[in-house]
Amino acid sequence: MTHPQLSPRAQALLDRIDAWAARGPVRKVLVRAGVTIGGPVVVVAGIAMLVLPGPGLVVIALGMALLALEYDWARSVLAVAGHGAAWVRRAVLPRDGSPGRRLVGVAGAGAFLVASTLATGAVTTYVGAQTFL
Repeated sequence: MTHPQLSPRAQALLDRIDAWAARGPVRKVLVRAGVTIGGPVVVVAGIAMLVLPGPGLVVIALGMALLALEYDWARSVLAVAGHGAAWVRRAVLPRDGSPGRRLVGVAGAGAFLVASTLATGAVTTYVGAQTFL
């Protein structure tokens, strides 16, 4: 099974961080411990933000990026997520699309953001109101 590859820019960043961490044994252990403890904590915080106010998907992606510093499986997940985000961007804003098509893409993306924000606010308000009853 072939694993999706990270973008060259992301791979270069991970390589630089790996090289920095490998310069000393203490530094390597500290980075490994920080990644192993901090990565899952950030991912769990992002998952909580899916139902609480906050940028849940962004925080989950940051946690996965942190885990990708040390674990190959996280690099694969991050690569798949990056390819998915690129596909969505191409679907919403095609490079060779007409100005009208691009306007529809931007309006659709904006409508999705507004609708998801309103839905999150409604759920948060409902859950908050239930605690007082």
